Amino acid sequence: MRQQHPTTPRKMASQTGKQGSSAPSFRPAVMADSLEVMEQYYKERIQSFNEMLNHLNILQDAPEIEFLCREIIEARQTIAKIAGKKNYPA
Repeated sequence: MRQQHPTTPRKMASQTGKQGSSAPSFRPAVMADSLEVMEQYYKERIQSFNEMLNHLNILQDAPEIEFLCREIIEARQTIAKIAGKKNYPA
């Protein structure tokens, strides 16, 4: 499994007081290869991105909003793939 961490846009990093820091603001508690854990990771990731979106202004933060929306779409597609694997009898 390829482990991915969300990247914090520069604007969000400066708003949270981590100027110049590239550390992700979200860290999963546990990473494993089980489908349930992967699904939970992506759900928490979507929730984290939604919270970030609540603090952005469309007129000032359009690139960050676009980035977060693309990440949410990608995470939802991954969850759909995981759900398909869970329903597939081995």
